[in-house]
Amino acid sequence: MGKRRLRFISLFLLCCIWPIQAQWDVLFSHYWAVRSFYNPAFTGATEQIRTAAAYRYEWTGIVNAPQKGILTADLPVEFLRRRHGAGIVVFSEQTGSIRNSLLAGQYSYRREIDNGALQIGLQAGIYKLQFDAGNRRTIPGEGYGKPLLQVNPADKQLPDLNAGIAWNGKQGFVGLSALHITQPRFYAFSDSVVTDLQSDSARSVIPRSLNFMAGYNIALFYPLAIQPMVWVQSDFGETMVQTTLCLEYDKRFSGGFSWLPGDGYVIFGGATFQGLEMGYAYNKHTNGPGSISKGSHEFYLRYDFPLDYFRPKLQPQKSIRLL
Repeated sequence: MGKRRLRFISLFLLCCIWPIQAQWDVLFSHYWAVRSFYNPAFTGATEQIRTAAAYRYEWTGIVNAPQKGILTADLPVEFLRRRHGAGIVVFSEQTGSIRNSLLAGQYSYRREIDNGALQIGLQAGIYKLQFDAGNRRTIPGEGYGKPLLQVNPADKQLPDLNAGIAWNGKQGFVGLSALHITQPRFYAFSDSVVTDLQSDSARSVIPRSLNFMAGYNIALFYPLAIQPMVWVQSDFGETMVQTTLCLEYDKRFSGGFSWLPGDGYVIFGGATFQGLEMGYAYNKHTNGPGSISKGSHEFYLRYDFPLDYFRPKLQPQKSIRLL
């Protein structure tokens, strides 16, 4: 057990030296709480109906600052004597008055292996685009006003396909996924373009990317536990890394620190009451467009329902012979 922990921590530290800055896909500080959004193989990983929501207000202090929200729900399903998972993802990203949104369904196949389970998942959905999320830029405000965030507008509905593989154990998890496998293409343009808007120069693409995510629970002494985690995302042009160290007390209170090389750091804390898990994170940006902002704020909620929660309950019946 000691050697396995050493290998995991070594991999965790090696990941810290990678360069960063992905552009299209959304970066959430609580990535482990909504990990089925990044990898459909995590769908149906628990024995309950799992719901999670996260809201991120990014780059505060910049006009038209991005606001992002995620809602996920999944549950285990059994048919043909096999264990499966099913889920749904709703995502929205808004910059100023324009918005991108995604609605997707998820499926996973599960196979028990040793002390864990191997899962393979697929996600299919529709992106409704109103702006090019990969082309964001800040410009100075008028006079001494706040800087302004601009994006290229777009108007398109595109199919999107993701796939992944994951392993879930009692003490940890690891997953690898490919996002935007079909590389959806669309036309985006700026206000300065007055020529043919359907030219190749105005064509944009949602880049295919790989996501790696892992976490491990190390019980120090009851009731304390430490949880190192890492998330690596690459679109084959740029790579983003977020490493996290979380301290948990009595499975009720948690807090920690994340480091994003080339971007900044995150401080977060959370608590669980009556089964409702909630948390807050503050992201301080030291490089890139976010460095001129007042940072980013994020909130998340997660709650698990028993599988029979929505099933109709049988009412007691009395025999008419006893009346």
